[in-house]
Amino acid sequence: MVVENSLFDSVAISIVKTLTYIINTYSGVLQLSIYFLILITFCFALIKLYQSFRSLVRCDFDKIAKMTGSSEFYSNIKTPISFIAASFFEKTKKHYLAEKENEKSSHKIIPPDAFIRDAAFQFSERYFEENFVDPLSMAANLMPPLGFIGTILGMVIHFLSNTGTLNTDLTIAGIATALYTTLIALICYTFLEFLKKCIYSLAYKRIDEGLAAVSNNIKINSKENDRGKSER
Repeated sequence: MVVENSLFDSVAISIVKTLTYIINTYSGVLQLSIYFLILITFCFALIKLYQSFRSLVRCDFDKIAKMTGSSEFYSNIKTPISFIAASFFEKTKKHYLAEKENEKSSHKIIPPDAFIRDAAFQFSERYFEENFVDPLSMAANLMPPLGFIGTILGMVIHFLSNTGTLNTDLTIAGIATALYTTLIALICYTFLEFLKKCIYSLAYKRIDEGLAAVSNNIKINSKENDRGKSER
């Protein structure tokens, strides 16, 4: 039992000495690395925010009706989410109509527009989440751990370098400086989470606008077609 305890103590002491040497030797590099990682993560989140807001630009109904006739435009990340929802709705509707007009499947039943609309809404929502919200959430969730790591690292560096009493102004200032890392990280996290909620609600609004525009356009076209057939 004594041998096991001595072996455990030796391993623990060696780990502490190794970590102490690394922290004392590379303290400045380690602290700068944490701030650099926070900065890189925040810049990545800002890029995703810019791309998401670009996808959430407001488009008039006429433009949506014209764009839905183009081919595979929704594959571009710059395409507004309203166009993506409208394109999915229109292409799905045309697909069912084409199948019904086929002689071999004339008995085919076309799903109601409400069903196609729900499918288009889910598709657009999933597309928006995968391309914008998920990367933004990942960047936001990395902020608090990075801040805590920076704070713990700063406090360890300060305690290792402290040769006097812990009740000095210098000690208090050092601990406060270490806590700044967590403060900055939490501010960035709160900012990103707030904007994520904003883009979520705005994305739902833009999807509804696109679906309303294309469904209205389809109704107008169907009325014109029926009118043309009746005149013939």
